[in-house]
Amino acid sequence: MIEAKNVHKSFGLLEVLKGVSLRVGEGEVICLIGASGSGKSTFLRCLNRLEDADAGEILFQGRNILDPKTDVDALRRSIGMVFQNFNLFPHMSVLENIILGPVRLLGLSRANATGHARELLASVGLSDKIDANPRQLSGGQKQRAAIARALAMRPKVMLFDEPTSALDPEMVSEVLDVIRNLARDGMTMVVVTHEMGFAREAADRVAFVHEGKLLEVAPPAEFFRNPREVRTREFLSKIL
Repeated sequence: MIEAKNVHKSFGLLEVLKGVSLRVGEGEVICLIGASGSGKSTFLRCLNRLEDADAGEILFQGRNILDPKTDVDALRRSIGMVFQNFNLFPHMSVLENIILGPVRLLGLSRANATGHARELLASVGLSDKIDANPRQLSGGQKQRAAIARALAMRPKVMLFDEPTSALDPEMVSEVLDVIRNLARDGMTMVVVTHEMGFAREAADRVAFVHEGKLLEVAPPAEFFRNPREVRTREFLSKIL
């Protein structure tokens, strides 16, 4: 589904990504872990061109998205993204947040978009919040609404940038449960996370990013039980 080849990205003199390569198969769940500032979120943002890589290739379904001819808007309709801080429009109801994209960008009728939004809200446990304003929601509810909004565009891939980092501990599980359900349904996902329990349980492979390089990628059982790289072992020893 996605193949990154030798991706580089700098901000001024700061080289954030130093030749990252990763393949993501259809239906696969990849968890990216690593210390803050290691380049995980930058890499994720490069996958849907919220940031433009300086060098390398990123293939989405076989097409290089770094080609200047790429329709970036069409790309982002196929690759949904959920951010740390929800990014819901505060002046719109939950329903209006969810149907805005499908109506404006996919050309769906308001009736069709609303029907799908109701299904999505039911799937994330928010049927009773359809007319609520985002300020009336808890952090966990906001993030679940943001996931429903991304799914409303019927993406082929979902990217999650530390989706629980802005939540109180008691709200983390309700968001992770939604992501687990997506994994069970076969959604292709790349998840930047600090939740090692989630990575161990839900990921098909775990990828460790250190100082802009992808040092190790392995299935969870192998990754957590017998990491190959010294840096991986040092990182895990600090957080487990």
